[in-house]
Amino acid sequence: MAKVDDDDASLPKRRTQLIGPAAQAKALAEATAKLAARRQRDALPHRIETPRLTLRAPIRGDVADLVKLADNKRIYEVLARLPNPYTRADGIAFVEIFAQRPDERPYAITLKDQFIGVVGFSYHAGQPPEVGYWLGEPYWGKGIMSEALKGLLEAAFATGLYPRLVARALKTNTGSLNVLEKAGFKRTGEGPDPIARTADVPVVFLEREQPKWM
Repeated sequence: MAKVDDDDASLPKRRTQLIGPAAQAKALAEATAKLAARRQRDALPHRIETPRLTLRAPIRGDVADLVKLADNKRIYEVLARLPNPYTRADGIAFVEIFAQRPDERPYAITLKDQFIGVVGFSYHAGQPPEVGYWLGEPYWGKGIMSEALKGLLEAAFATGLYPRLVARALKTNTGSLNVLEKAGFKRTGEGPDPIARTADVPVVFLEREQPKWM
């Protein structure tokens, strides 16, 4: 049998991809940030109880109430990622795909075992977790969103892994801004939101640090 020369031009060349120190450091930092975000997400409890509410993972049984409440233009107009109209397919995708993503941790807000809204965190590598929420219109003005957010924040801070949180809301969304400020968030600035549908309406950015006594 003829010996095949390693330098034979007919054979594919083996290439060793060299990564420079700067690229290595960047890749390591990104991997570390993703791991830290995943650790934050996984440290949260599966259920959070408040005086009136239970926060838990969204389930397929929530879809009917989810669609009925989320298919509302008044909610769509103040949220960046909610489709309109909101269909059953959107509800199923939220429960079975979005809620399972490693960079998201949504909780279904339930009142007497009935789904009424969503609260949770989004995780962006290298940045503090971002709070997001919405509540079905029939439940507005009852202090429910403030109660749900308070329960979520207390659970997050109890893990010791949430030193700082961020949030944002349309400048015109005074209700959401009131909820955030009541929960201890401070305004840090305002400007355009790259993912907002209404670029002409400025967004208020807020943040909150973990209380020093926790």
